[in-house]
Formats: sequence, C-alpha cells, structure tokens
Amino acid sequence: MYGVVNFRCIDTEPGAGTAFAPPSGFQGDDRAYAKYMRERWKSDPGVRQHVAVAGRRLIRGDEVVFVGRYANEARRIAQAVWR
Repeated sequence: MYGVVNFRCIDTEPGAGTAFAPPSGFQGDDRAYAKYMRERWKSDPGVRQHVAVAGRRLIRGDEVVFVGRYANEARRIAQAVWR
C-alpha cells in the first residue's frame, strides 16, 4: 500500500506516497490537510498505524523528522494521538 515505511523521515508533500501525504495536486491549507487526515484516519488502517507509530516515536524521544508542505501539521497530528 505505502511501500517501505520510513518512521525517521516522514514526507508530507502531496504525491509523496506516504500515509501522511495527500494526493498529487492537493492545494489545501493546514486546516484542509487536517480534515483530509481525519477522513483518512477513519477509512484507512494503514494511516492509523503509521500516524500512531510516528506519534509514539515522538513521545519516546526518538528522532522523527517531518518534511514537506504539511510537516508542522503532520507532527501535531501524530503527537495528538498519544495525548
């Protein structure tokens, strides 16, 4: 589904092919991205797993780097899973 998952570097750029990346051509702001991720969370177990593992790594202090247009919002979403 997402190929090899890299939990150290999470790409949020549209079209990147990760659970955190919207499809190519996605032009929304952080609010639209958060809505997109909520919808994906509800419908895709791979997204739930990836977000939960990334969030767990963050709260444990493991190195996780978010890159791409939605990096800050993606980090916030991952951290929120474990609050």
